[in-house]
Amino acid sequence: MSENDDPALLGPGYALGILTPEESAAYEAYLASSAPARNESRANDETAALLGLDADAITPPARLKANLMAQLAVTPQLPSLQGPSPQTTDAATAADTPAPAATPVAPAATAVAGPVEAAAHRRWFAKPTTVLVAAAAAVLLFVGGAVVGGTLVPRPSVEQQQASALAQINSAPDAQRASAEVANGGRATLIWSGSLGTSALLIDGLGTLPHDKTYELWYIRGTKAVSAGTFNASADATSWRVLKGTMQAGDTVGVTVEPAGGSEQPTTQPIVAIRS
Repeated sequence: MSENDDPALLGPGYALGILTPEESAAYEAYLASSAPARNESRANDETAALLGLDADAITPPARLKANLMAQLAVTPQLPSLQGPSPQTTDAATAADTPAPAATPVAPAATAVAGPVEAAAHRRWFAKPTTVLVAAAAAVLLFVGGAVVGGTLVPRPSVEQQQASALAQINSAPDAQRASAEVANGGRATLIWSGSLGTSALLIDGLGTLPHDKTYELWYIRGTKAVSAGTFNASADATSWRVLKGTMQAGDTVGVTVEPAGGSEQPTTQPIVAIRS
């Protein structure tokens, strides 16, 4: 790290554990002197954990890290947004039982090591879109990409679009979330923005299905169910998907097990249903 480098640009690399000891020390010193930097560092850590990208530690090629740092250097960083705290609730898991609407819960403060006391903890989903997109891009570059002849080859753009859409939902001023237990094990969290009309579902511990089955997402409105896409899952990682279509106020988001390729209407009872 040269004297002209901005330590703020080291944040995503620090969260991914790819910095040199010198860079880590410089970034930790920066964290100790800046409360906003500590908030951003926590946001980067939580974003990586949220996406379920806990991979075994590896040493990335020097050129790969250089490519990432070069992209981060030209990514504009916006000031932190001031807005209402997102809301957190638990919701019902049965499809035939009305789920309660989300109710606000104040986020808890998190202690941070260092000579300076941390400011109040801001949840990752309250960060500006630019910061979260940069963090998601960093994760995609290192975990979702491949290196061929020293050149970075990213994963298909649909996954980058999903990450960007998730970041936009998370950073919306009216972002909310609600959680519920999954019938066959695991826990689901619905994140949505009424102003954007979009939502995303994240599930921990969801089992892998046979090849002839798939998980299907639904927007449930009274007696009507509208398909919102299909996805596969791995019990070893967090499964997540930004739902297709437009979310309407009061929609319940449900997940069913369907034949491969999905169904026009649910053929099984939802394993989880969360009301927005």
